[in-house]
Amino acid sequence: MLADRHVTDALSPMIRRVTPVTALAVAAGLVVGLLCVVVVGVIGAVVLAVGVGAGLALGLRIELGAAPRMLRTLGATSAPVDRYPRLHNTVDGLCLAQGIEPPDLYVLDLGVGNAATLGSPRPALVLTRGALEALEVVELEGLVAHLLARTRDGDLVHRSVAATFAGLPGVRRAARRWANHDHTVGFDQEAVAMTRYPPGLQRALQALAALGTDVPEAPTSSAHLWVLPPGGTPSQATDFHPDVDLRLAALEEA
Repeated sequence: MLADRHVTDALSPMIRRVTPVTALAVAAGLVVGLLCVVVVGVIGAVVLAVGVGAGLALGLRIELGAAPRMLRTLGATSAPVDRYPRLHNTVDGLCLAQGIEPPDLYVLDLGVGNAATLGSPRPALVLTRGALEALEVVELEGLVAHLLARTRDGDLVHRSVAATFAGLPGVRRAARRWANHDHTVGFDQEAVAMTRYPPGLQRALQALAALGTDVPEAPTSSAHLWVLPPGGTPSQATDFHPDVDLRLAALEEA
Protein backbone atom coordinates (compact mmCIF):
# COMPACT_ATOMS: atom_id res chain seq x y z
CA MET A 1 0.00 0.00 0.00
CA LEU A 2 1.10 3.55 -0.77
CA ALA A 3 0.72 4.76 2.82
CA ASP A 4 2.38 1.76 4.41
CA ARG A 5 5.57 1.99 2.35
CA HIS A 6 6.34 5.63 2.80
CA VAL A 7 4.92 6.87 6.13
CA THR A 8 8.32 7.66 7.62
CA ASP A 9 9.47 9.70 4.60
CA ALA A 10 6.23 11.66 4.65
CA LEU A 11 6.11 12.77 8.29
CA SER A 12 8.77 15.50 8.18
CA PRO A 13 7.26 17.65 5.40
CA MET A 14 3.77 17.11 6.74
CA ILE A 15 4.70 18.38 10.16
CA ARG A 16 6.15 21.50 8.55
CA ARG A 17 2.98 22.12 6.50
CA VAL A 18 -0.13 21.36 8.53
CA THR A 19 -3.39 20.99 6.61
CA PRO A 20 -6.65 22.50 7.84
CA VAL A 21 -7.82 19.01 8.80
CA THR A 22 -4.87 18.46 11.14
CA ALA A 23 -5.15 21.96 12.57
CA LEU A 24 -8.83 21.40 13.30
CA ALA A 25 -8.19 18.05 14.98
CA VAL A 26 -5.43 19.51 17.15
CA ALA A 27 -7.59 22.51 18.02
CA ALA A 28 -10.41 20.23 19.13
CA GLY A 29 -8.06 18.28 21.37
CA LEU A 30 -6.64 21.53 22.75
CA VAL A 31 -10.06 22.93 23.63
CA VAL A 32 -11.11 19.76 25.41
CA GLY A 33 -7.81 19.62 27.28
CA LEU A 34 -7.98 23.27 28.38
CA LEU A 35 -11.46 22.76 29.75
CA CYS A 36 -10.16 19.84 31.76
CA VAL A 37 -7.25 21.94 33.07
CA VAL A 38 -9.66 24.57 34.32
CA VAL A 39 -11.90 22.00 35.99
CA VAL A 40 -9.52 19.44 37.44
CA GLY A 41 -6.03 20.97 37.42
CA VAL A 42 -3.12 18.56 37.05
CA ILE A 43 -5.23 15.74 35.71
CA GLY A 44 -6.58 18.18 33.18
CA ALA A 45 -3.05 19.00 32.05
CA VAL A 46 -2.51 15.34 31.31
CA VAL A 47 -5.75 15.25 29.38
CA LEU A 48 -4.61 18.35 27.50
CA ALA A 49 -1.43 16.63 26.34
CA VAL A 50 -3.33 13.50 25.38
CA GLY A 51 -5.96 15.52 23.54
CA VAL A 52 -3.44 17.46 21.49
CA GLY A 53 -1.53 14.29 20.69
CA ALA A 54 -4.70 12.48 19.68
CA GLY A 55 -5.73 15.39 17.49
CA LEU A 56 -2.36 15.46 15.76
CA ALA A 57 -2.43 11.70 15.25
CA LEU A 58 -5.93 11.85 13.78
CA GLY A 59 -4.97 14.69 11.44
CA LEU A 60 -1.87 12.87 10.20
CA ARG A 61 -3.86 9.69 9.72
CA ILE A 62 -6.31 11.57 7.53
CA GLU A 63 -3.47 13.09 5.50
CA LEU A 64 -1.65 9.79 5.07
CA GLY A 65 -4.85 8.07 4.00
CA ALA A 66 -6.01 10.64 1.44
CA ALA A 67 -4.20 9.36 -1.66
CA PRO A 68 -4.73 5.63 -1.01
CA ARG A 69 -8.43 6.26 -0.46
CA MET A 70 -8.73 8.28 -3.68
CA LEU A 71 -6.87 5.59 -5.63
CA ARG A 72 -9.40 3.03 -4.39
CA THR A 73 -12.29 5.32 -5.29
CA LEU A 74 -10.96 5.73 -8.82
CA GLY A 75 -10.19 2.04 -9.24
CA ALA A 76 -6.57 2.81 -10.12
CA THR A 77 -4.04 -0.02 -10.24
CA SER A 78 -0.27 0.04 -9.95
CA ALA A 79 1.67 0.44 -13.21
CA PRO A 80 4.54 -2.10 -13.09
CA VAL A 81 7.59 -1.38 -15.22
CA ASP A 82 7.30 -4.65 -17.17
CA ARG A 83 3.85 -3.67 -18.45
CA TYR A 84 4.45 0.07 -18.86
CA PRO A 85 8.15 0.47 -19.73
CA ARG A 86 7.59 3.59 -21.85
CA LEU A 87 5.82 5.37 -18.98
CA HIS A 88 8.55 4.44 -16.51
CA ASN A 89 11.32 5.48 -18.91
CA THR A 90 9.65 8.85 -19.49
CA VAL A 91 9.11 9.50 -15.79
CA ASP A 92 12.59 8.35 -14.79
CA GLY A 93 14.26 10.43 -17.48
CA LEU A 94 12.50 13.65 -16.50
CA CYS A 95 12.99 13.01 -12.80
CA LEU A 96 16.71 12.40 -13.28
CA ALA A 97 17.09 15.59 -15.32
CA GLN A 98 15.13 17.67 -12.79
CA GLY A 99 16.43 16.08 -9.59
CA ILE A 100 12.97 14.84 -8.61
CA GLU A 101 12.36 11.60 -6.74
CA PRO A 102 10.28 9.36 -9.04
CA PRO A 103 6.64 9.20 -7.92
CA ASP A 104 4.48 6.10 -7.72
CA LEU A 105 2.66 5.31 -10.97
CA TYR A 106 -0.93 4.14 -11.42
CA VAL A 107 -3.22 3.43 -14.36
CA LEU A 108 -6.98 3.76 -14.82
CA ASP A 109 -8.49 1.24 -17.21
CA LEU A 110 -10.40 3.86 -19.19
CA GLY A 111 -10.18 4.66 -22.88
CA VAL A 112 -10.49 8.41 -22.28
CA GLY A 113 -7.54 10.81 -22.06
CA ASN A 114 -6.78 12.27 -18.66
CA ALA A 115 -4.30 12.15 -15.79
CA ALA A 116 -4.03 13.32 -12.20
CA THR A 117 -1.48 13.86 -9.45
CA LEU A 118 -1.95 12.85 -5.82
CA GLY A 119 0.27 13.47 -2.83
CA SER A 120 -0.12 11.82 0.56
CA PRO A 121 2.12 10.48 1.84
CA ARG A 122 4.20 10.84 -1.36
CA PRO A 123 3.43 11.85 -4.95
CA ALA A 124 1.57 9.49 -7.24
CA LEU A 125 0.75 9.94 -10.93
CA VAL A 126 -2.46 8.45 -12.31
CA LEU A 127 -2.88 8.14 -16.09
CA THR A 128 -5.71 6.64 -18.09
CA ARG A 129 -5.09 3.71 -20.42
CA GLY A 130 -6.37 5.87 -23.27
CA ALA A 131 -3.69 8.48 -22.63
CA LEU A 132 -0.92 5.89 -22.54
CA GLU A 133 -2.09 4.24 -25.75
CA ALA A 134 -2.76 7.42 -27.74
CA LEU A 135 0.18 9.66 -26.94
CA GLU A 136 3.44 9.60 -28.87
CA VAL A 137 6.75 9.81 -27.02
CA VAL A 138 7.09 13.61 -27.03
CA GLU A 139 3.42 14.00 -26.13
CA LEU A 140 3.69 11.61 -23.21
CA GLU A 141 6.78 13.49 -22.07
CA GLY A 142 4.82 16.75 -22.12
CA LEU A 143 1.97 15.24 -20.11
CA VAL A 144 4.29 13.66 -17.56
CA ALA A 145 6.18 16.94 -17.20
CA HIS A 146 2.90 18.69 -16.36
CA LEU A 147 2.16 16.05 -13.74
CA LEU A 148 5.63 16.34 -12.25
CA ALA A 149 5.21 20.11 -12.07
CA ARG A 150 2.18 19.45 -9.90
CA THR A 151 4.24 17.28 -7.56
CA ARG A 152 6.42 20.33 -6.83
CA ASP A 153 3.40 22.27 -5.62
CA GLY A 154 3.68 22.80 -1.88
CA ASP A 155 -0.10 22.36 -1.59
CA LEU A 156 -0.24 18.88 -3.12
CA VAL A 157 -0.96 17.13 0.19
CA HIS A 158 -3.61 19.75 1.00
CA ARG A 159 -5.14 19.27 -2.44
CA SER A 160 -5.32 15.51 -1.98
CA VAL A 161 -6.95 15.80 1.44
CA ALA A 162 -9.47 18.32 0.10
CA ALA A 163 -10.36 16.01 -2.79
CA THR A 164 -10.79 12.95 -0.60
CA PHE A 165 -12.38 14.40 2.53
CA ALA A 166 -14.39 17.28 1.09
CA GLY A 167 -17.11 16.84 3.70
CA LEU A 168 -14.89 17.61 6.69
CA PRO A 169 -15.23 21.04 8.35
CA GLY A 170 -13.12 23.73 6.69
CA VAL A 171 -11.89 21.54 3.84
CA ARG A 172 -14.29 22.75 1.17
CA ARG A 173 -13.54 26.37 2.01
CA ALA A 174 -9.79 25.71 1.86
CA ALA A 175 -10.18 24.16 -1.60
CA ARG A 176 -11.63 27.36 -3.04
CA ARG A 177 -8.19 28.94 -3.22
CA TRP A 178 -7.32 26.59 -6.08
CA ALA A 179 -10.27 27.77 -8.19
CA ASN A 180 -7.89 29.80 -10.31
CA HIS A 181 -6.91 29.16 -13.92
CA ASP A 182 -3.44 30.53 -13.24
CA HIS A 183 -2.55 27.34 -11.36
CA THR A 184 -3.21 25.09 -14.36
CA VAL A 185 -1.54 27.43 -16.85
CA GLY A 186 1.41 27.72 -14.49
CA PHE A 187 1.84 23.95 -14.41
CA ASP A 188 1.81 23.95 -18.23
CA GLN A 189 4.57 26.56 -18.26
CA GLU A 190 6.66 24.61 -15.74
CA ALA A 191 6.22 21.50 -17.89
CA VAL A 192 7.62 23.09 -21.04
CA ALA A 193 10.47 24.53 -19.00
CA MET A 194 11.37 20.90 -18.22
CA THR A 195 10.98 19.50 -21.74
CA ARG A 196 11.97 22.65 -23.68
CA TYR A 197 9.45 21.56 -26.30
CA PRO A 198 6.03 23.28 -26.01
CA PRO A 199 4.53 21.43 -29.03
CA GLY A 200 4.79 18.16 -27.10
CA LEU A 201 2.38 19.33 -24.39
CA GLN A 202 0.20 21.14 -26.93
CA ARG A 203 -0.26 17.97 -28.95
CA ALA A 204 -0.84 15.97 -25.77
CA LEU A 205 -3.65 18.28 -24.66
CA GLN A 206 -5.23 18.14 -28.11
CA ALA A 207 -5.02 14.34 -28.23
CA LEU A 208 -6.46 13.93 -24.74
CA ALA A 209 -9.31 16.33 -25.44
CA ALA A 210 -10.11 14.43 -28.65
CA LEU A 211 -10.38 11.17 -26.69
CA GLY A 212 -12.71 12.73 -24.14
CA THR A 213 -11.68 13.38 -20.55
CA ASP A 214 -14.62 12.06 -18.52
CA VAL A 215 -13.62 9.97 -15.50
CA PRO A 216 -16.91 8.66 -14.06
CA GLU A 217 -15.45 7.55 -10.73
CA ALA A 218 -13.71 10.88 -10.05
CA PRO A 219 -15.51 12.83 -7.31
CA THR A 220 -16.40 16.41 -8.17
CA SER A 221 -14.17 17.45 -5.27
CA SER A 222 -11.13 16.00 -7.08
CA ALA A 223 -11.36 18.22 -10.18
CA HIS A 224 -8.35 20.33 -9.15
CA LEU A 225 -6.10 17.24 -9.24
CA TRP A 226 -6.64 16.54 -12.95
CA VAL A 227 -4.86 17.81 -16.04
CA LEU A 228 -8.19 18.20 -17.84
CA PRO A 229 -11.73 18.39 -16.41
CA PRO A 230 -12.74 14.89 -15.22
CA GLY A 231 -16.32 15.89 -15.99
CA GLY A 232 -15.48 15.61 -19.68
CA THR A 233 -15.75 19.21 -20.93
CA PRO A 234 -12.21 20.24 -22.01
CA SER A 235 -13.56 22.78 -24.50
CA GLN A 236 -15.29 24.72 -21.72
CA ALA A 237 -13.68 26.54 -18.83
CA THR A 238 -14.38 25.24 -15.32
CA ASP A 239 -13.46 26.60 -11.90
CA PHE A 240 -10.07 24.88 -12.08
CA HIS A 241 -9.38 24.50 -15.80
CA PRO A 242 -9.30 27.12 -18.56
CA ASP A 243 -10.56 25.86 -21.89
CA VAL A 244 -8.04 23.91 -23.94
CA ASP A 245 -7.75 26.57 -26.63
CA LEU A 246 -6.59 29.14 -24.06
CA ARG A 247 -3.96 26.72 -22.76
CA LEU A 248 -2.75 25.99 -26.28
CA ALA A 249 -2.48 29.71 -26.98
CA ALA A 250 -0.50 30.27 -23.78
CA LEU A 251 1.88 27.47 -24.76
CA GLU A 252 2.31 29.07 -28.17
CA GLU A 253 4.00 31.97 -26.39
CA ALA A 254 6.16 29.79 -24.13
